[in-house]
Amino acid sequence: MKKLVIIGTLLTAVLFSANAQGLYFDIGLGIGGAWTRLDGSNVSDAMQPIGGNISEIGVDIGLKAGYGPVANIPLYIVGVLGGIGHRLWDDLDHLQFNSYLIGAGLIFYPIPLIQLAGSIGFSFVGNQSSLPYDMFGSTGGFAWDISAALDLGGGNHGALIGLRYFRARNTLEISRAVQLQHGLSVFVRYAFRHRM
Repeated sequence: MKKLVIIGTLLTAVLFSANAQGLYFDIGLGIGGAWTRLDGSNVSDAMQPIGGNISEIGVDIGLKAGYGPVANIPLYIVGVLGGIGHRLWDDLDHLQFNSYLIGAGLIFYPIPLIQLAGSIGFSFVGNQSSLPYDMFGSTGGFAWDISAALDLGGGNHGALIGLRYFRARNTLEISRAVQLQHGLSVFVRYAFRHRM
């Protein structure tokens, strides 16, 4: 909790001290592939003997808010809340691995149609399972993501269609196992931004 307060305070100071032209905001979802390892073991491989035919899906969520463009450069400074979920299931059981990111990020437009973004920050997990595993919370960790998107739309409103890579590392509370999770997804987001 102490880390969250420190990160929040620093992020607020940066956002309000920046010489910016206006509000930036985006929110959306994505779908793709996700991979989770617990202490180096791939959970997809470990679940195969449980039920045989395993299905998987990766889902990402994301919200960014901040200011920009900064100093007449097509650069935006944002606070980020995002994450990925990796769900595995068969006819009997399911495992849901969720890693979240709370942090800061930068968004850059090399040309008005292309958005490049990156984020870094504090991570935590919120896992779920129909099996009796001790893997539900974390002591905290570290996460980052990068993305590239087409920014479609006129004026201040637009739609982002892009590709995102997410990576998080956390230590689970009870088992002390290291959960390493990453995902690659295609996303769609609504964006409100002041253009240069």
